[in-house]
Amino acid sequence: MIRALLIAFFWLLLTLPIAGQPRAPKPIELTAEIVSQSYCSVNEDAASLEIKLKLRFKNVGKQKLILYNGHDLFYQTKIRTAPGNPSGPYEVWVVNSRYFDEEVEAIDQSSPGKVFITLSPGAVHVREILIGVEVVTNKIDRGDSSIRDGEHMLQLIASNWYQSRAMAQKLRQEWQRKGLLWAEPLDSRPIHFLPQRPARLIRCK
Repeated sequence: MIRALLIAFFWLLLTLPIAGQPRAPKPIELTAEIVSQSYCSVNEDAASLEIKLKLRFKNVGKQKLILYNGHDLFYQTKIRTAPGNPSGPYEVWVVNSRYFDEEVEAIDQSSPGKVFITLSPGAVHVREILIGVEVVTNKIDRGDSSIRDGEHMLQLIASNWYQSRAMAQKLRQEWQRKGLLWAEPLDSRPIHFLPQRPARLIRCK
């Protein structure tokens, strides 16, 4: 699990654009939509917030794309205060990952297996994920990993590949007649997000 997490993290770092470098248009677009928010109480000054997000991966290019759709995932969520938030400017990063080392997925094959999907131009793939963050009151220190009530912006960065760069290049070459294997991170457009602790909360389990 740790090895897989490190691979995803360093692949993400390697493929993020260098500051000041122009971005080439990507043939795939990621959008995020908040489906629901649920809270439970940690203590009188802190609540745990679980956000269900609907992700849409759209092929906006002119060729078929091959996208990993297995059980492993690695997402980073950036939450920052919106202009005018009385809490002042801050930014929080939340990492969500899930790996099943005991269940080996068939990746290195002559053609894309069942853990991959193929998106034709204009096609959309939808999946839902859960992210969690702590919401605290003004009575305690926010720290580096919690947020307060009020207007925020939320942006998701999705890693779509958990193997090595060498394997991605190898499979792109072997599968090129079936489509382009997409193995780079995607970032969604920031969306507005309003966390508000309810007056009454059940205790977190």
